[in-house]
Amino acid sequence: MKLSTKPRYGLRILAQIAADGGDQTPVCGKAVASKQGISIAYIEQILIPMRNAGLVRTVRGRNGGYLLNRPAASITLLEIIELFEGRLELVSERDKSSASHIWERLTESLRSETERITVADLANMIAAENPPALDFVI
Repeated sequence: MKLSTKPRYGLRILAQIAADGGDQTPVCGKAVASKQGISIAYIEQILIPMRNAGLVRTVRGRNGGYLLNRPAASITLLEIIELFEGRLELVSERDKSSASHIWERLTESLRSETERITVADLANMIAAENPPALDFVI
């Protein structure tokens, strides 16, 4: 099982928005693109379903950009993965075999772990790696 770039980049995009402004200050898509090394066109493509799902909202105008629509701690990796990839499962529920219970346990373990990881977790890591510049003015 390999995830496409959309959920992987989606997590990075939301975390960068959370680190830079969260739900208070709009974050420009170009700033996210620059910091994350993702093209602005692809960022906008990824943000459309996230906006439709209620994860982000847009602010128009000169100081516009993207805001989280919910607290970063309430947006899980599982939610982002399932937005782009559908239900996270290793085998189809229709695929019954003698090993089904093993795959079900593994699926539940994976779902549980991805539900524990939030956008806030990655945003805190981004903030720690890029502390705000100090400006000493006399």
